[in-house]
Amino acid sequence: MSEPDPSAEGPIRLELPAGVHQLCGCKRSRHGWFCDGAHLGSGRVSYELRLQSAATVVVCGCGRSSRYPLCDGSHTTPIKPSWWPWGQR
Repeated sequence: MSEPDPSAEGPIRLELPAGVHQLCGCKRSRHGWFCDGAHLGSGRVSYELRLQSAATVVVCGCGRSSRYPLCDGSHTTPIKPSWWPWGQR
C-alpha cells in the first residue's frame, strides 16, 4: 500500500490491494488516509472500501469533495469568496 501525504492538494492516487480498507473521513488519523479511530466523538465515520482485486483509488486532497475521502472532481471548480456577488445561486 502506498501512503501519500494526506495534506497534499488535488487528487491523490492510492494503490490498494484487494480486501477491505477503512479510509479516514475526518482528517484526524495519524495513519494518513487510513482510519485509526481518531474520529470517535467527532460525529464522523470512516469510509469502508471493499475491493475484489487490487485497484488504484483516487482520494480527495482539497477537502471539497462531496464524497470525501474519495475525489469527485470538486478541485476543478473555482472557489468564489463569500462576498462575490456574481455567479452565486
